[in-house]
This record gives sequence, structure tokens and C-alpha cells, in this order.
Amino acid sequence: MKPSLIIVGAGVAGLAAGRALADSGWRVTIVEKSRGVGGRLATRREGDARFDHGAQYIKAPDGPLRALVEGTLDSDGSPAYDIGRPVWTFDTTGQISEGDTTQNADAKWCWRGGVNVLAKALARGLTVRHEVEITRVAAQAGGGYALFDTSGSVVDVADKVLLTAPAPQSAAIVAASDIAVELRTQLLNELAQARYRRCISLTFAYTARPAVPWYALVNSDRAHPISWLACEHDKHGHAAAGQALLTAQMAHDWSMAHWDEAARGSFPAGSMPPYVQQVERLCRQLLPDSPGELLWANVQRWRYALPDSGANCAALNGTESGLYFAGDYCVGQGRVHLAIENGWQVADMMEQQA
Repeated sequence: MKPSLIIVGAGVAGLAAGRALADSGWRVTIVEKSRGVGGRLATRREGDARFDHGAQYIKAPDGPLRALVEGTLDSDGSPAYDIGRPVWTFDTTGQISEGDTTQNADAKWCWRGGVNVLAKALARGLTVRHEVEITRVAAQAGGGYALFDTSGSVVDVADKVLLTAPAPQSAAIVAASDIAVELRTQLLNELAQARYRRCISLTFAYTARPAVPWYALVNSDRAHPISWLACEHDKHGHAAAGQALLTAQMAHDWSMAHWDEAARGSFPAGSMPPYVQQVERLCRQLLPDSPGELLWANVQRWRYALPDSGANCAALNGTESGLYFAGDYCVGQGRVHLAIENGWQVADMMEQQA
């Protein structure tokens, strides 16, 4: 019989690993502290509008990843599609330039229902327990681990545990866990290598669509408050006909400066906080014409948006302790396709060590 496994975190790395191991016969349970799945594959609705406020699209160059994306259908049966428009660059002065032609040749995959469609597809058929926060694990005398929640109660017991939360959250679990001192020290030293950038993501709805030759702009010199500005209305079914949706993802320094005041939620045009008004003005400055009247704004926060540096995946997963780790910090880049591939990679390691 294949081992039992608890995966902590229902982001794409955990879902990809869980899907692969469940298909191989492992008894897999995923525990997730939120009500959804996918982590940064996050899609929200506001009235008739739909927008992706974390990862903006999926790259799938070739092989199994391309097959996964092309084989994933939306709830209405529609397939993934390429957004089909380029990403250009801008600098701190607002000067806009054409983007990298090689990178723009890669498809930018999305679904009518948003990027979260992929997360839901990976989770389909898996046992996922929502709103369960794991705080520590304890090695059992007969092997395996017990997992405890915030109340101190045992959530479950399994032969193996895969931690897929961001490195600081996984480190907090390891630090509180009943495991060998040497193992704890080794794992914490590895996890401490990962560093993250924060991001506040703001989406604005307007009455008119600006005439721009790009799908998105990325800040090339990292000196502008806005790191990324995208036309969400370029995605099928995301905005009402004629209306615009612009998503601005803010640079780390700006996000840190406004973190405490940036309350998640939506604001009508007449009652936006000053920091939201500031970002809206910055967005307009990057547009060649007016997007019309502002209708509303939405604010979301990502504490662990992108890893600036990563941990050693082989070292974390080579302890033969039954504890495993996966996530974009194991790759060192905040890219959805790399996190999925890392989930598959760690699942393969676990199969070989089982």
C-alpha cells in the first residue's frame, strides 16, 4: 500500500504534487487555511466584472505543463486561450517602450473564468479540508506525523507531510514542531534563505477602454511605484462591453509603505482612500487617453508575493525524515508554471524515497 500524505497548503505546488501522488495511489489529504484553492491563482468578482488579482496569466512552454493547460476546460466547457497581446515596459519617468519580442512570443494563457480555473481543475477529486490552519507537526513513535491546528487539536496523522506554504509560514510550523533538534535546525537554516517581496494589488473599473497597443506594462527599472499594469478587459468575459478593468500591482517599497492602511475590499469611486486615489492617478498617467469615469476600485494584499531568493530544494527534501517542501521559493522565482513543475518534481522525489 502506498503511503498516506498530508499536504499543508492548497497553492499550485501542493495541488500539483497532490494530484500526481493521488494518481499514483497515495492516500492524499490537503489542508488549507483559506476557503479556496490556488494561492496566487486568485480570481474575484465584483458585480458583472471578473479579475485576476494575483498571477495574471499562465506560461506553459511545452510538455506536460502545456498538456495540462490545454486540457483544462472552464466550467462552461471553453478551453484556455492566449491573451494574444504583448507586454511592454515603462520606466520611472513613464516612458513606454516595446517589450521583449522573444518573451512576447510565448502564449499568455487564461480562461474565461479566470486563472483560478486551473487551480480548481488540479483540486478536482482530491480531498481538501478548508479553513484548517496547521501550527505544528509531531513525529510519532511508530513513524509518521501528527498535525495540530491552532486549538492544539490533532487534525490528522499521516506517514508523510508536504509543507507548501510560503517559506516563512513553513518555517513557523517547523520551529514549533516536535522533531529532532538537528533536523529542525537544518530545515530552518534552509528555509531562512528565501526572501519575499510584498505586493498590494489594485483593480480599477472604468466606463471606457483606453486605446493602447499592449496588454500590460512592466516597470523596467524598478523605480516606479507601479510594478505592473494590465488590461484585465483584454480577457474574455472579464468586463462588460466597452468598460475597462485595469489591475495595478505595486512595487515592494510602495507596498511596504502603505501595507497597514491598505484594507482589502472594494471602494466606490466617491469614497476611495487617499492611497487608492494616488494609484489611480498614476495609472492614468501611463495611458495615452482617458479611460472615462471611474466606477470602483478593489484592493488585495499579497504578503508573500514573489520570492527574491530561494531555498535549496534538494537539501530541504533530502533529509529522509518524511517531511517535504515545495513551492515557488524552492525555485527562487514567483512563476506559476515553475511552482507547478516544482510540485511535480517533489512528488517524484517522494515516490523514489517511499
